[in-house]
Amino acid sequence: MKSTLSTWHADHVNFGRLLDCLEGQLELFHDGGSPHYELMLDIMFYMTHYSDALHHPKEDLAFARIKAREPQANALVEALDEQHEELRRMGSELVVRLSDVFNGAVTTREDIAALAHDYVATFREHIAFEERKMLPTAARLLDAADWAAIDAAVRHFDDPLFGPNPEPRYATIERHLRQQMKA
Repeated sequence: MKSTLSTWHADHVNFGRLLDCLEGQLELFHDGGSPHYELMLDIMFYMTHYSDALHHPKEDLAFARIKAREPQANALVEALDEQHEELRRMGSELVVRLSDVFNGAVTTREDIAALAHDYVATFREHIAFEERKMLPTAARLLDAADWAAIDAAVRHFDDPLFGPNPEPRYATIERHLRQQMKA
């Protein structure tokens, strides 16, 4: 149980770092500079693949168990389910838009910037809500058997960026994060 909750908290911290990177690139948009589209696309690929393939599905299972045990949590869980779906939709759309730009398609900077700002703001609100409300509730209501069932229901894989063996696909992000730490 502690391990899963600790992993979720660590994921939230890492997601925050990546959202900071996206915001930095959006500042370049705002200032009329040239953002690093490959970095933005890699961040969004990670956010849509790791969070949508492992992080959010496990949370969804935990939150369903919470809902079953504590009916007054139904509204909170339903709001989180909607947030997960909205983040999936927004993330997928942003990946498509960034891919288009990266591949030479013509699109307005304003459209991408608006979508990216909305995504960042929505994701930050989502993380804050989960940290404040749902992680403590999960710690209180779910036991070792629940966590074992949740872990068994979703295929586990190591974090492809922050895990023990980062994938080469994310080398640009790793370099950028290292540079940020030096600054």
